[in-house]
Amino acid sequence: MLRIVLFLLLLTYTSLFAKDYKLELGLGVGSLYYPNYIGSKTTQIITVPLPYIRYRGDYFRIDENGLSGKLFGVDGLRLDLSVSGSLPANSEQNGTREGMPDLDLTGEVGLQLIYKIFQKGVSTLEFEFPIRAVLSTDFTNLKYRGLVSNPQLKYSLDYSEFSFSFRSGVMIADENYNSYYYEVEEKYATPSRPAYKAKGGFSGIRNRIGMTYRKNNWWAGAFISHFSINNAVFKDSPLVQTHDATYAGASVAYIFYTQD
Repeated sequence: MLRIVLFLLLLTYTSLFAKDYKLELGLGVGSLYYPNYIGSKTTQIITVPLPYIRYRGDYFRIDENGLSGKLFGVDGLRLDLSVSGSLPANSEQNGTREGMPDLDLTGEVGLQLIYKIFQKGVSTLEFEFPIRAVLSTDFTNLKYRGLVSNPQLKYSLDYSEFSFSFRSGVMIADENYNSYYYEVEEKYATPSRPAYKAKGGFSGIRNRIGMTYRKNNWWAGAFISHFSINNAVFKDSPLVQTHDATYAGASVAYIFYTQD
């Protein structure tokens, strides 16, 4: 699967090259700690080899924050491509969801409006407003799972070798998305897991800190995200075991190719 993803990414990059661009390629390893879904007490840790790909062009860029594309920009306001996603989870390994369908791998793609509030020296403060459509797949079919958004403030510090970012904002999702994770249909109801109808709306608060460091041909990065769903519209779902969730990850890579 990793080879397929890398091939598709590289194929995409070749179509994005502009007259002025910078491309870096490398290989590394990364570890991720995450819950099965926000609200689940069941957590997992995965460690996998990862490609390091960093691209800077006239209109598109790829880095540790993912794939983004500048669609237009004027007076500190720009419109970017926004991409995200989540890993699959086996319901049989999660007591609360036992007997229910597994949660598939999801991908999120949409647009993000970004307004630069100020920039001074190495400091930048921006407001980000993304809207993404969510698709899930078990690698045999693709299903639409709704719309999500997480308006947030982003503060960043960028030095030559070190970068730091802090994001804080709210999460919003429609009924389709919340139903996928938190609804319990009658056929899956049990004495300890009553039927539940999810609805769309406010889905919690997220704070995220990220750091990267680059020295010669070596790159390292780490992040930690905390989610609070105390006042989320789905907080009363029987599938919600906790009102907090933490994601954390770290990776290191060696860069073997640079093209300016």
